[in-house]
Amino acid sequence: MMRAFWASQQWTVIGFLVVTTIIEVSNWFTLRHLEEFAALPRVPRVSILVPARNEEGTIEQCITSLLAQDYPDLDVLVLDDDSTDGTQEILCRLAAADRRLRVLEGRPLPAGWIGKHWACQQLLEHADGEYVLYVDADTRQHPSAVLNGVAAMLAGQLDLLSAIPREIVGTFGELLTVPMAVWSFFALLPMWLAFHTKTPLLASAIGQYMMFRTASLKQIGGFGRIRSNAVDDLSLARLIKASGMRWRLADGTGRVTCRMYHGLRGCVQGFSKNLYAVFYHNALLFAFVWLFVLMVYSAPVAVLVAAVCGYVIPLQGIVTALGAVGLSVLQWSIIAVRFHFSWALSLTWILGQPICVFIAFRSMAQSLARRATWKDRVISSSQRPRNQ
Repeated sequence: MMRAFWASQQWTVIGFLVVTTIIEVSNWFTLRHLEEFAALPRVPRVSILVPARNEEGTIEQCITSLLAQDYPDLDVLVLDDDSTDGTQEILCRLAAADRRLRVLEGRPLPAGWIGKHWACQQLLEHADGEYVLYVDADTRQHPSAVLNGVAAMLAGQLDLLSAIPREIVGTFGELLTVPMAVWSFFALLPMWLAFHTKTPLLASAIGQYMMFRTASLKQIGGFGRIRSNAVDDLSLARLIKASGMRWRLADGTGRVTCRMYHGLRGCVQGFSKNLYAVFYHNALLFAFVWLFVLMVYSAPVAVLVAAVCGYVIPLQGIVTALGAVGLSVLQWSIIAVRFHFSWALSLTWILGQPICVFIAFRSMAQSLARRATWKDRVISSSQRPRNQ
């Protein structure tokens, strides 16, 4: 059965891996580092916006890094979204020491809104900067992160700039899962094409660092436009592009760091909350994509294991399986080097892919059962923004 299956699918697998490897190589040269942008023809005011809910373990380091920016005209607004831990006390202490920090108390969550989106919308209402920069409370910013972002916005006359952070992985379980998020756009999104076409589907952003021209974000409806869509960064990027505005992704690994989740359990819970929403709840498309990914990366390994175990596999089948595994190693090695993951990633993808597929179907099951939760709130995502 394995021999017949591989005989019918081997060239599909090879073709997919060749194309995605070419996309990675192209993206390597297309994606510019954030620190490449340093010239400031003028200094527009920037409001840095941070939604925070139960972030006592990370919020002080995040805010301290924001207040240490070398940008001359900024303020930092943090909205405490009904935290039940020590987040508010930490914020009040920091605000007392620096007048640039304002701490806002969140209003009650209206029906139909996801909690984080409501927090982000309230922050936007209080911002007075020409540009707004949204960052997550678990990020740390290099002192020039804002300056480089503004320089990139001005150089490209952009309405949205998003930077890909350096994702810190502290456990083996994180190494198995977190790089998949990077792979999903670095291997699947041809950035040169995305930057030079009008197709909204070829747009993406990373919520950990999103800088908007304030007027542009308000023009597309702000977070109210996506109030119940769990994938805010991707949806906002597509709305910006659908409105004829300019956007770019940048490599922010030298300017922004983030540890998304802690441990395998945290990764499973974190990625499950909105992975299904990326596909706008299209169950057939979702299942096809993830089963295809499982086949692409697991079938060649299974063929080689079967051959080692004594099953008769034609020489051509073994050669193509070796070629597929070699391309996979190359792909994940490129991601490891560019985004500063451990070299072990060049092999751990063998274990990581089945785990990520499990997370994907867990996300779908939770969403269909309306049991997806985050920060002690149920996430019910159903809204698809118009013009997408």
